[in-house]
Amino acid sequence: MEPESPIKVVVDRKPLYVMALVLVVLAGFLAYIYVDYVHLKSEYGDLLGRYDTLSSNIDSLQSIIESLYYNKVVSNLTAVKIYNESKYSIVLITCIVNGGERLGSGFVYRSDGYIITNNHVVEDASSITVTFLDGTVTDAYIVGRDVYSDLAVIKVNNMPEEAHPLILGNSSLLKVGEPVYAIGNPFGLSGSMTAGIVSQVGRVLRLSDFGIPPPQGNYVIADVVQFDAAVNPGNSGGPLLNSLGEVIGVTFAIETGGEVNAFIGIGYAISSDIVKRVVPDLIEKGHYDHPWMGIAYKSNYVGGVYIVSVQPGSPAESAGLQEGDIITMVDGHTIRFADDLVTYLEKYKSPGDTILLTVLRDTATLEIELTLGVRP
Repeated sequence: MEPESPIKVVVDRKPLYVMALVLVVLAGFLAYIYVDYVHLKSEYGDLLGRYDTLSSNIDSLQSIIESLYYNKVVSNLTAVKIYNESKYSIVLITCIVNGGERLGSGFVYRSDGYIITNNHVVEDASSITVTFLDGTVTDAYIVGRDVYSDLAVIKVNNMPEEAHPLILGNSSLLKVGEPVYAIGNPFGLSGSMTAGIVSQVGRVLRLSDFGIPPPQGNYVIADVVQFDAAVNPGNSGGPLLNSLGEVIGVTFAIETGGEVNAFIGIGYAISSDIVKRVVPDLIEKGHYDHPWMGIAYKSNYVGGVYIVSVQPGSPAESAGLQEGDIITMVDGHTIRFADDLVTYLEKYKSPGDTILLTVLRDTATLEIELTLGVRP
């Protein structure tokens, strides 16, 4: 027999070539996408960097202007100029509450319709109407409000072109005796301006003094600006301006004498430093979370914060604070009065922040870390 011929296996390489070509193309496509992603990521990073730089430059420029102003290098604007530059940005707010009418003031915070006013102006309102100085009347609704700072943000969908946002200044730079200007709608008299001086800064006022019941009434409004420019019912929510036309406070209360519900020489404004902390959260979340320790203290004690009681389940209890402890320092800052601690927390701290307390317990000095909670 003749030997059998070996079986030949013929492989069609065309599909392999096609697969290889597809893989090469796919790899090239993926490489292109990756390179493009890296490029876009780099451009995005550059844009963020430019934005941060621009924001920083704007902040620096405002700080320079303020520094020049407070060192008296630049001339102050006249009252006439300040009024004319801001008058169209200040509004009359009319609220319907339990069938009655409540009047207040406010001012434009953002060009997309956000307006700052007082919580007590819009609280419990069934409807809100905003009137601009040029006669524009429009409905508004509440975006957010906070009883503890007496601030609220409302929004309108229609604003005149002249109603530009007012600039928030730096209330930490305020000096007793410098001129201030209040614009608002006392007794419904729209667009009224008064002038005066800063009487004192850093005041702390208890909410119960304004008729707010416990538990909210047990707390205080910190870092209040006291001034003597004449304000009356209807001015609430209007801006207090410095000589650069910057908002350094939001008018919210006056001292009254006996049965006289009118101005007798002392007005109060929520400082712009507090406004800067509270308002963005009111817009974003509808509320503001205040830092909370959970202690009761002697309000008239001198030499620190004398703890009268510690609330069960509070951050103070978790940190080990006790009745009779005296807080003398916080984060290296000396505490002389309870108001010093309250103001420090409200101006610089938020829930979740950890603070370092220096505490006098009997004859021992302790260093205690406390993580702040959210005020109930």
